[in-house]
Amino acid sequence: MLVGGGHTHLQVVEAFGKRPLAGWSVILVSAERVAFYSGMAPGVVAGHYRPGELEVDLERLCAAHGIGFRCRRAVGIDRSTRRVELEDGSFVSYDLLSLDVGSVPSLATIDGATEYGLPVKPIGDFLERLDGALRVRPVRTRIVVVGGGPAGVEIALALRQQLSALADLSLVAAGTILEDHPAGLRRYFRRLFDRRHIDLVENAPVDAVRPASVFLEDGREIASDLTLLATGATAPAWLAESALELIDGFVEVHPTLQTSSDPDIFAAGDCATVFGATTPKAGVFAVRAGPALAANLRAKAQGRPLVPWSPQTRYLAILATGPKHAVAVRGGLFVAGRWVWFWKDWIDRNWVRRFRF
Repeated sequence: MLVGGGHTHLQVVEAFGKRPLAGWSVILVSAERVAFYSGMAPGVVAGHYRPGELEVDLERLCAAHGIGFRCRRAVGIDRSTRRVELEDGSFVSYDLLSLDVGSVPSLATIDGATEYGLPVKPIGDFLERLDGALRVRPVRTRIVVVGGGPAGVEIALALRQQLSALADLSLVAAGTILEDHPAGLRRYFRRLFDRRHIDLVENAPVDAVRPASVFLEDGREIASDLTLLATGATAPAWLAESALELIDGFVEVHPTLQTSSDPDIFAAGDCATVFGATTPKAGVFAVRAGPALAANLRAKAQGRPLVPWSPQTRYLAILATGPKHAVAVRGGLFVAGRWVWFWKDWIDRNWVRRFRF
């Protein structure tokens, strides 16, 4: 059983559709009928894509590959009976289980975040709620983006592209922006924020979110009509309640992508962390894990040895900057230009097209 329609499981569905596993049936259980490709979300905010362009219809994908599909939210795992509990109270039995349920914003440390903030995940919900909020915005909107990682940076720049001069924009980061990237790239984006008139507040953890303000731990207050939360993430809470071993809130897995808790339960994508690896949560790792997960699920089902997989230590990241312009970074080097955006656009569209039927 596959639980969750993340980037990794899309490839597992494809792999088992092309090479069915004799004697086994495969089912995908997902809370949504549609999977959203997160890499194109800033482009939707900026106005370069329609929301439908980043969608993968999971039910149609599964039907095309001869995979079962059930649209229900998983809420628990009973390992003693080898069943997954669904939100409607029903259960689905499994022999092998794989989890790719993504992550959710970690909001526990920010008072009022749930009541007054708009999390950037899940993507589909975020885009719909953001569109609704912007439709009823004041003539001049004050928007604060909380979070200095790639998601926060890209969303802030995309909003500037969409709203032009009709918004006062701020980005607040608990540390420095883009902490996992080279110092030169951070300087590049600081200059870019200055040119785009986005106020950048670094090394300023947020204490509370209120209907019209964001309060920082140092006592400062920033006026905000709309507060977007691109904060650190954690795995959905029900995974912890399923008695799986966690690392900083994420499901702990071995390099084979088997959980440390149970060799018959696998996990990948943002909800999982490979023991000993120190890689950020990014779609590039979920994409690379897909073939390894499919191969090891097949090997486990057939009683063959599993092959370890480790996240790449050097990887390519492409960050959109608002207009049809982007920055590509790998290791300590980065390049920027319109051609980088069109390269990213080609990669992203081909990824989505691969899973559309």
